[in-house]
Amino acid sequence: MRMNLGLVISEKRKAKKITQQELADFMNVSKASVSKWETGQTYPDITLLPLLAAYFDISIDELLNYEPQLSNKEIQHIYTSLKKSFETKAPEEVLASIHSFVRRYYSCYPFVLQMGMLIINHLDLFPGEDLQEKMQKYLKEALELFVHVRRHAKEPDLILQASRLEAYVLLQLKEADQVLGILGEQVPVCYPIESMIAAAFQLKGQNDRSVAILQSALYQNVAVVMSLFTNYLHYLIKQPEKFDETVKRGTAFAELFDLDRLNPMNLMNFQLSAVFCLAQQHRETKALEMLEEFVTVFEQTEFPIELHGDDYFDQVDSWFETLETGNQLPRESKIMKENLIAMVLESSFLTAFKNQERVQQIYQRLEDLS
Repeated sequence: MRMNLGLVISEKRKAKKITQQELADFMNVSKASVSKWETGQTYPDITLLPLLAAYFDISIDELLNYEPQLSNKEIQHIYTSLKKSFETKAPEEVLASIHSFVRRYYSCYPFVLQMGMLIINHLDLFPGEDLQEKMQKYLKEALELFVHVRRHAKEPDLILQASRLEAYVLLQLKEADQVLGILGEQVPVCYPIESMIAAAFQLKGQNDRSVAILQSALYQNVAVVMSLFTNYLHYLIKQPEKFDETVKRGTAFAELFDLDRLNPMNLMNFQLSAVFCLAQQHRETKALEMLEEFVTVFEQTEFPIELHGDDYFDQVDSWFETLETGNQLPRESKIMKENLIAMVLESSFLTAFKNQERVQQIYQRLEDLS
């Protein structure tokens, strides 16, 4: 959003003739926090804005010096704050906040897109008793946001993202023909534009930019390939030989790029998919071996998880800063951690094994992590 929140806070505080410490005491934050607000280094938590506005006797829009656009950094801040608010606020409050922000920034299409993603990534946490009913209700709400972006945005990349997310929601709603109508029935040829961007920077003598571009592309594609392995497993349950080869290749690929440290969620999703598919194949020993590998990765993973580079991907951090969600995962890490544990402990696929001592030990290791 085009604003200078820090300047507004500073001006209003001085007009009120109070110190940073006095404002900090009222807001129940540190003086350092107020100082960082005023210098623009950080923003107040979203939940503090009404209190700040009331304290200075102005509207929230006046406090924000509001205009209906948001920068990537501001979108990151709002998304992260809303995501975290599921831990401390009632679902009804979080949903009301999302609706309020969407109304305010309805013409900021990158933001509207991210709010749609926030909804589909957290729909199980919203108000409602029955999960299926919640899925229907909130998926349709997200769908409306994606359609709005597709119809009104001008940027081709944003329109493409909105179209693909629209197709994703329609798939969850089991509207197969509409999905195929949007995406087509054949895999499109992938033309690597990132290589051309990198080449253009090299022509300009900016080889460092070329390296950063190709690293960010490779980083994304590693995650995409791992997700494809994960999804592919489910279509091979009745082809055990090809299933085993896919597990072998997916595991080798994960080891090649150190995904247990680089992107552990990507790896753990693959491992759990393999566990549940092996259980459906009634291959108990292999299922438990993979489950133990999953738990080992889980135990060494630090939560909250943030996306990051490593010694090989040493130029990707600047790319994360350009994304609307930054280096954050779409769903709050604490909730993701709880869900992963619940997926195993409450899995109907593993019911037949759960009385075995080996399985009980696995369950105990997971319960110790909760």
